[in-house]
Amino acid sequence: MKRKLVALMALLASLSLAQTASPKVTVNIPSVLQLTLDATDYKFDFNASSASGTVTIGSNSYTKASQAAYLTFLNTTSGTQDFAPTSIENAANPDYGTVTVLTNRAQWTVKIDSIDDGPLTLGNGRVKVFAEKVSGKGTSSTTTPTSITAPLTLFNASSNGQGRSVYKLYYLFTMDINDDIPLSGINEYITVNLLLTSP
Repeated sequence: MKRKLVALMALLASLSLAQTASPKVTVNIPSVLQLTLDATDYKFDFNASSASGTVTIGSNSYTKASQAAYLTFLNTTSGTQDFAPTSIENAANPDYGTVTVLTNRAQWTVKIDSIDDGPLTLGNGRVKVFAEKVSGKGTSSTTTPTSITAPLTLFNASSNGQGRSVYKLYYLFTMDINDDIPLSGINEYITVNLLLTSP
């Protein structure tokens, strides 16, 4: 009996030493919606003497804008011709800009939101855009060179768009044999503003 009492007292003593804890688990996850483009200036210089070569977009090749290419166009062409940029500033690739979308959103859209400066003397519609998926999610809405307007959807993900998606962004400029260029020439620019949105 004495042993049982000692055991009971030891049990009660151990119970009185029990402690409890109630930690909170806090989770804070931001909505991530990031858009980057390495190219800062797509230059179409029809007075450049050094540019040469072509750019392949889809299954078509486009001559880079240069003085030689422009003179050939004037000498042999009737109608119109699309030219690739002479150069692209800050782009990792000399033929296109690289657009990267980083997001934890399932649905997102990259579009031309607005066009500032200008308008171009020959018309903003002379500038064409083409987006080609390299990796990741979504699909291109500009699977052929498309005249720029605002707004214009370039590419988007309608579901499962989370993660990193990379697209090549090409611009072309259309010359017309009937263009009447002033004696002073044309030297101007527009700014195309891209926007990444998610519902």
